[in-house]
Amino acid sequence: MQLSIVGCPDKKRFRPYVKRAALFYASELMSEKMLDNIFVRIKFNPKLEAYGYASVEDYNDSGKPREFEIELHPGIGAYDILKTLAHEMVHVKQYVYRETNETLTRWKGQRVDSDSIDYWVQPWEVEAHGYEAGLFTKFAIKEKLWEVFDKVCNPDAPIEPESLGWKETNTITG
Repeated sequence: MQLSIVGCPDKKRFRPYVKRAALFYASELMSEKMLDNIFVRIKFNPKLEAYGYASVEDYNDSGKPREFEIELHPGIGAYDILKTLAHEMVHVKQYVYRETNETLTRWKGQRVDSDSIDYWVQPWEVEAHGYEAGLFTKFAIKEKLWEVFDKVCNPDAPIEPESLGWKETNTITG
């Protein structure tokens, strides 16, 4: 996979993690042959009104999507950037293998009216959210990210009990 990363926060220290994560997620989601034929540009955009967004940028001579852009908001922190990148790479995979289209009107050969379906149950989002956790966890284990970033925990470490974390101390009595 050809990869370009633009506007990465803390370019010297964080960019290598973004690059390794993108390559790792792609290798988990797509065949080696496919990876030889795609280009992904990861662009950090502080004006983005979401955590991330993936889009098709160009097609090959056969009309197949092969160039993509992933936009990520740089202000969400390393943990959420790397998790969101996993999510958006799933969308790239969906475009590559034509599981969905740019207009989000098809899913695995079936017509879908995405305007009438809540975001959280759109089939491409269900898949992306599902894969996001597993991909990120596998990458975190491979890279031992808990040694580098806040909010990342070692899934093999013993469980240390903590409170439920209620924001208010008032209890409701019935």
